Amino acid sequence: MKITILKYVSFLLIISLTLCSCGTSDDSITVDKEPTDRLIQKLGKEDYSIVLNDMNITENSGIKRYQHKYNVLQVERDSLVVDSMDWKTVNRPFFEKHENDLGMELVSHHNGKLSRVAQPVGFGWAIGNEKYGNWEEVKKDSSAAAPARSQRQWRSNGTSFLFLYWMMRRPAYQRNYTGYRNASANGKPYYGSAASGSSQYGTRSTYQKNRRPSFFSRKKTSSTWSKHTTEKTKRSSSRYKSSSRTRSRSGGFGK
Repeated sequence: MKITILKYVSFLLIISLTLCSCGTSDDSITVDKEPTDRLIQKLGKEDYSIVLNDMNITENSGIKRYQHKYNVLQVERDSLVVDSMDWKTVNRPFFEKHENDLGMELVSHHNGKLSRVAQPVGFGWAIGNEKYGNWEEVKKDSSAAAPARSQRQWRSNGTSFLFLYWMMRRPAYQRNYTGYRNASANGKPYYGSAASGSSQYGTRSTYQKNRRPSFFSRKKTSSTWSKHTTEKTKRSSSRYKSSSRTRSRSGGFGK
């Protein structure tokens, strides 16, 4: 009799776990390997940067597809070669990890060092490298658009048009470079700081909002993206509550 009851309980437990897993399964298309991993494998020992150029979420029959577009930057002699790639499907966790990294390098491989920590373009290999330019003093200016105080700005000496375009289309100041170095040493992305809780680099920066209006318009009007944001918030809230309960229980053992 005991064996029968035990089997019955075990059966109910299996059914319960199956139903729970179905209820929390990811309703998105998955890939066995991220496109960035495939690029890392393909490019091998070459120097390159993989820049997140665009993001999108589509939905068909309740199944979401998370997508990225990349620019692959490579330095050949004194020239910068840019390969613009088409849409690539990525896994939801990877997409969510890099939602704040629009316009930034997701992968950087230079001088034999591979980094998967998001960073502003060129900060890990061109900015601060005397091979590509030098720091110069910026005179104090009273205009609102100028820096608030005298400081050093990176001046690129790249000879090719593309190199100058990528490295000089927005100023890089030494205080930002110092902030990047500190964040990088701790394995953290660097977004800089700006007023009203925004950032200087990445998706939340004013620079990206002005440069990529189509992305922000698409994101704002997309019901699929809105649903994704709501689901992501719920998951984060659920994980926080679960973590809080765990800490509360573990804290009671010492009483």
